[in-house]
Amino acid sequence: MRFLHRDGDDANAAKGESLHARRMLWQLRRYMIALLASVTVFCILQCIIDATATRTVVVADRSLDAGTVLGVSDIAVVEAPAFDALDNALVSTDKAIGLITQMPLEEGDILLASSVKATPKVGEQQTVIDVRLAAGQHPFALGTVVELRSMNACTEQARASPDGCVVSTRAIVMAEPRLDDSGASLTAMALDVDEAMAVLKAQEQGALIAAMARA
Repeated sequence: MRFLHRDGDDANAAKGESLHARRMLWQLRRYMIALLASVTVFCILQCIIDATATRTVVVADRSLDAGTVLGVSDIAVVEAPAFDALDNALVSTDKAIGLITQMPLEEGDILLASSVKATPKVGEQQTVIDVRLAAGQHPFALGTVVELRSMNACTEQARASPDGCVVSTRAIVMAEPRLDDSGASLTAMALDVDEAMAVLKAQEQGALIAAMARA
């Protein structure tokens, strides 16, 4: 009877330990379910935040040609999704005003550091030369497109007009005027190669006049 009583105690103890282990396992499962639910909710919230996060960017407020000097009426500020691709986007109109478009932009296009710069872009088949302008002319802003005229007789490459001989119909101002050693005013301009040759030849006979190009 003593041995039977001891075996019964051992059986009861094992049964108690088994019940305790099942309770512990059940509690552990509850904790794991709660933890997984929390992680799931966190991931969902993170996805929602990433999907709805925005950043301020500067966009074109109208269609702009390449070479346009940006003014207040040309740009606007909007909120856009915070994509990594917009890391190089301009975020302030103060930093955009005065910059020059390097390519045509449509209304709503985001201004990137590569699409606007402080100096105009030199186009294909263009070159940059120093143009000697007549004294007394006010300087043009960078990026301004001008016609260059000579008061001398027109050559074959030039076009006659009532205001002088047009030697270039589209010259882009690339820099502020500067004085050469003789005191003449020189302005760097980008223009087509054939017109550049006509300008160089014309300014050998006298300084040129710059006028806003026809739209």
